[in-house]
Amino acid sequence: MFSNINTASISTLVPLVAITGFLDGIHPCAIAILIFFIAFLLTLQKTFKNIFVLGLVYIFVIFLTYLAVGVGLLSGIMLFGQHLFFAKLGSWLLILLGAIHLKDYFFPQLPIHLQMPKVSGDKIKSLLTKATLPSIVVAAFLVGLCSIPCAGGIYVAVTSLLASQTTYFTGFLYLLLYNLMFVMPLFILLLFAANPLTLAKIAEFRNKNERTEKLVMGLLLIALGIGILTFLV
Repeated sequence: MFSNINTASISTLVPLVAITGFLDGIHPCAIAILIFFIAFLLTLQKTFKNIFVLGLVYIFVIFLTYLAVGVGLLSGIMLFGQHLFFAKLGSWLLILLGAIHLKDYFFPQLPIHLQMPKVSGDKIKSLLTKATLPSIVVAAFLVGLCSIPCAGGIYVAVTSLLASQTTYFTGFLYLLLYNLMFVMPLFILLLFAANPLTLAKIAEFRNKNERTEKLVMGLLLIALGIGILTFLV
């Protein structure tokens, strides 16, 4: 079953995919909405078990949605055939997204921001306040789709690289790893729901350091893009 895996690239691709997946998961869209959702459930005096189960549903649906987007993208690139072109294009996209993050740090008043559309965010929050299983599933699905403008650039770049470096089956396995790491920050955040004070401190810390986060992410994305262009394509 695993005979198709290119073992020569595992030592490079596994840490690259895992790290970029985790970095991609540290974005304001899904995290801010999960904090809102947990805080809302706490106001309803839900038990930690109840919050944890509903939170897991939210995270799992985001995982499946983002994975489906990646599989579709991987299939499309491999079907098109220009794997190296898309890998280079994805690398330049990383550099561009990094530049936008730096722009938001140094010149936040300028247009073009990587964020979820406001109308989508309002709709998602409205669904989550119903606190029913169907509404949570629909809201999480929308979060997965609407996170693409916020964080999808890294995903496109990594998926393009996988298409140029691996077989379809191997690429799918890497996408599984990527998406597990993508939802890991959400899962860690969910664990803090046991302590409302800690959750409030996390939300406060993110608000205070939002601009610094953009600076760090911008530098990391540019470094990743240059690294992929230099060593992998």
